[in-house]
Amino acid sequence: MAASATWTDPNTCPFCGTELRSPGNGFVSHLDENPDCNAEFEEWRSAVSDDMTAGWSG
Repeated sequence: MAASATWTDPNTCPFCGTELRSPGNGFVSHLDENPDCNAEFEEWRSAVSDDMTAGWSG
């Protein structure tokens, strides 16, 4: 799985394309329920954090 280069729909998971119950908490729930998407998200978050000088709190 790879995230879309241009994630433009917050109602779908950028890693698998599944429709989410809601754009905010629904994404978090989806990650909790889908280990593959969660692993992709953690990899993405690590890359973003490494790119930011002061880190990223998200």
